[in-house]
This record gives sequence, C-alpha cells and structure tokens, in this order.
Amino acid sequence: MDSLRHQRPEVKEEPNLFPKEAAEGALPENRAATVLFARLLVGLIVLICAEVFSGASLGMGLWHPWTLLLTYWLYFAHFFLLTTLAVRTGRTSLSSLYLWGVLFGLYESWITKVIWSGYNGDGKFAMGHIGPYGFSEISMVFIYHPVASFILPLAVACLLCPPLRRLFPDLAWFTRKTWGARIVQVYLVFSFAPTMAMNSGGPVNLALNLLFAIILLLALLRLARPVLSTSDGRQIVAFGRRGFAGLCVYLALLYGVGYVALRPEARPSVGVQLFTFVFYGLAIGGLWLHRRREPLLPEAGAPVAKRELRLLRILFAVVLGLGLALSPLRKNALLYPPLVLNFVTWSLLGFLLTALSLAKGIRESFGNAETRHKTPREENAFQ
Repeated sequence: MDSLRHQRPEVKEEPNLFPKEAAEGALPENRAATVLFARLLVGLIVLICAEVFSGASLGMGLWHPWTLLLTYWLYFAHFFLLTTLAVRTGRTSLSSLYLWGVLFGLYESWITKVIWSGYNGDGKFAMGHIGPYGFSEISMVFIYHPVASFILPLAVACLLCPPLRRLFPDLAWFTRKTWGARIVQVYLVFSFAPTMAMNSGGPVNLALNLLFAIILLLALLRLARPVLSTSDGRQIVAFGRRGFAGLCVYLALLYGVGYVALRPEARPSVGVQLFTFVFYGLAIGGLWLHRRREPLLPEAGAPVAKRELRLLRILFAVVLGLGLALSPLRKNALLYPPLVLNFVTWSLLGFLLTALSLAKGIRESFGNAETRHKTPREENAFQ
C-alpha cells in the first residue's frame, strides 16, 4: 500500500504566474532603482523602434509632452505587460512572441482607431480596404507592432542584458550570420529608413529628434548598466504582482479614455467593433496551443558576442543615416513606389506570419506525446 501511495500519477501543475520572490518589494532600494532605469531604457528602445523608425512621433517631436506623457507610457505598459505574461506562461518561442505582438498592435483599433478609419482618422484608407479594415492599416496589427514594437526591442534588450537569452533563446537568430538573418536585417533597414524619411518633417527636424533620442539612450544606458551586467534579466522584463496590477489599471484607463475621447467620430458600427475580437481570439488561441517553454539552463545560455553588439550599432547607424539622407526627398515622387511596395509587403507578410504561427501552435498542441511532454532539462538540451 505504501508503494502504491507514493506512485501517484504525474500531474503537470501550472506554475504560479506571480511567485513571491518576483515582487518588486523584495528588491533592495538601490537595486530597485537600477531595475527601474533598465526598464525605462527598454521603454525608450521600444519607442524608438516603433515611433522613430516609422516617423510617427517625429513631426511633433520626441520632446513633446504628448510623446513623453502618453505615447511613451502606452508602449511601455503594453510591452512589459506582454513580456510579463510571456515569461510567466512560458510562451516565449519566436512564434509565440509574434502572437503577443499581435495583441500589442490591436491598440490601433480601440485607442487610435487606425485600422477602422485610416491613419488620419478620416475614413480614408491609404491603400484600399479588406472588408471594414484598411489594407495598409491592418499591417500595423499583423506585422509592424509585432516586429517593431515587441520582437525587435526585446531582441535588443537581450543583447544589452545577455542572460535574457535564457528566457528568449529564439531571438539570438536575428544577429546570426545565416542568410535568413542577413536578409531580415537588410529588409528592416530598407523598410524603416524610407518610412522614417517620409514622415521626418525634414532633415533638420529629424536630426534634432535623433540627437534627443541618442542623448536619452546614452544617459539611461549609463544608469542601467549595473543591473544589465549583473541581473539575470527576469526582474527587468517580468513585473511582480503590484507592478503587473499597475500596468493593468493604467491600460484599462488608457483604453477606456482613448475609446471615448480620441477620435470618437472614427468608431465604426458595433458589428465591426465586435468582429475585431476575432483577432484577439486568434492570437490568444494560438498562444494557448503553443507549448510552455522553460528557461535554458545557465550552462546552456547563449552568450552575446562582441560581433553582435557591433552589428547592432552598425544597423542602428545605417537606418538613421539612410533616413537622414532620404529626408530631403520626403515629398519627392521617387520615394513613393518603394513605400507602396513596402506597405503591400507588410500586410502580406503579416497574414503569412499569422498563419504560420497558428499552424505551429496546432502542431505543438496535437503533435506526438514525446514532443508535448519533454522535461525542462530535455527541452533545454533540445534548444
């Protein structure tokens, strides 16, 4: 009987999403300050990737109160809410991160109304429509924000804080020497630079914005360096109970106020609004189908090579330099064809990535038992 009593079937328990040791209150005061600086730095990287590379905030300036008090915190809250959920649920594969990014991009419906009524909120779509949604505008949900606002900044954070690669090992792919990685790097450069140039407001305005962003980057990098070099990274990207609750409250208020007060005339019919929840269902369903991934073991971590940091600096400089060089041509018709091709490509890529991510989730969910039930050590060895 004793032997039978101890041979209970193995039950896969869901981990506590907010373990006690993860709470910010457990951090020493000086440690908490450096973690805050690290999070502010990552938030600035998100803002640069999303709003500078697209040129969206360049017209009013990164120093404008609207950017500093609203836009920055919109990106900050979305990014860290989703990284916290990704870490706590173990949905950290590249396809899972893409689906988290889709959830990020859907703020372009309820807050900005972009996918419902166009970039200017006047009901005019830049390149026609797919049903009630703009063809170009929907790319904000399915490609631009998943990549520029979520995956790309997170990949940069992993370079600045190498232990983060234990949580997100797939992101090391972006700085590899493979042909696929090189193609993506070149595509991002020639995708971001002309878009930034078109919306730059001219070379002088662009230069001032870039100077402002670089000064902030260097200052925050210096302040955050102690925690970036000594932390395992988890405390940076995964908020504790109180911090996560704060993010939820802030975003609930932001969505509520944005829905009511920002472009109320751009809200479509109730049917269209309700249909938008289908996109949430697809992303959440895809995440649920993906299997949980445990962090890599310390000895299996992916270190960051000096070559990768040098590549990051080069790519950043090329995007900014090419954007500056093209900014005097922002009203020239020669710049429009590559931009149109870019927006078409974004939308088609977004639909393809959605299909591939959902297919991967289905394979993981309904694959053979050996694939689904690997132990954490076997999973780390496999990766």
